[in-house]
Amino acid sequence: MSHPHEYLLKEYAIAIERLVPLTPEPIIEEAKKLYETLAADENASERQIRQALIYIGKKEYPYSKAYEALCAGDEETRLQAAALQKIDAEIVGKMKPALDSGVHLTDYANSKLFEKDLTSEERYRVEQAILEAHDVIGKQCDDRARERAETYEKLVADARAEQEKMQALIDGLRAMAERDPKWASEIIGKADQFEEGWSIVERDPSLEEIQKEIENWTAVFEEAEDEIPEV
Repeated sequence: MSHPHEYLLKEYAIAIERLVPLTPEPIIEEAKKLYETLAADENASERQIRQALIYIGKKEYPYSKAYEALCAGDEETRLQAAALQKIDAEIVGKMKPALDSGVHLTDYANSKLFEKDLTSEERYRVEQAILEAHDVIGKQCDDRARERAETYEKLVADARAEQEKMQALIDGLRAMAERDPKWASEIIGKADQFEEGWSIVERDPSLEEIQKEIENWTAVFEEAEDEIPEV
């Protein structure tokens, strides 16, 4: 019998496989154990699974941000170069007009041109080359991070500090719900949305977006106070 939330558990399993290189092994092991516990429990709720994803996402966030800062600068260029080396010249020739116009290989592979320009067999070869190149680039970045361990650890510390600042802002936003029952559910909903961004299957929360949300609600409350007639 399948789990009632099998689709979400599949997302969880895929996300574990995609945790960035150099994520500490204890975090990976904890993620796997949580997954196994939830998958074995047919009564595990969707909320429990999402909370587990957020819990692991918060722990992984500093490492994913450090990895991105250390490796992402030229990753697309290196990925494309590595993939093209694995593709037959004839297929590369068919893609050349699009690539020469500045379209990145991965974007091209997700476009309608991809299906128009190439046969199904050729598309398969390109997709496989991209997957293999991802593995190569991932290892290169892993090696680069190891070689620059001091830089990497500083990036982790910086990312963790920013994460703590964002969490404090999210908590502050949620506390604003107490100022007026009229807006409480909307404010809490927005705070929950930011909180869910920590999940390893969601987009990370943004410091700027959280700050903007707080500014907007501050303006709403100030405007409401100005409208109160003086006695």
